[in-house]
Amino acid sequence: MKIDELDESQGLTADMVREWLTKQKAVFCDGRWTHPNGKYRYTDREYGGLLWPPTLSQMAVHFDKANEQALLREINPRMRKGWPSDAALHVHLHWMVQPFDDDGFCVIWDVPTVRERRGHAPNAQLRVWPCDKHGNKVRWPTDAEGKML
Repeated sequence: MKIDELDESQGLTADMVREWLTKQKAVFCDGRWTHPNGKYRYTDREYGGLLWPPTLSQMAVHFDKANEQALLREINPRMRKGWPSDAALHVHLHWMVQPFDDDGFCVIWDVPTVRERRGHAPNAQLRVWPCDKHGNKVRWPTDAEGKML
């Protein structure tokens, strides 16, 4: 399977990888990130590098992750901050919702419930992700160009 076919790759940005590398104590210099042990380097240039599948595969090995999917799950958790857009709500009927103050507790709301709660608390601190009626995460809806709604 290709890395870009994994659900965890959806919405992944170079900035997310940079933030993760910083948390791992990697050092950036001259367009490259150096692994904390000093042995490995990862290109970070204007036209890519950090999002290239070979780079992500190397990072998974170098940072002792079980596989690329495990690395992506750490870098790109599949819960997004804030309320889903109306366009996203139009595509999926069920949404997993997690308050910021509780990392383990999630609820499944249908679209009318999401809209009602959003109307009462538009600035609520939460994370959301679309799911099926059983709570299984599904891909985030995208527009015709593949950008997340």
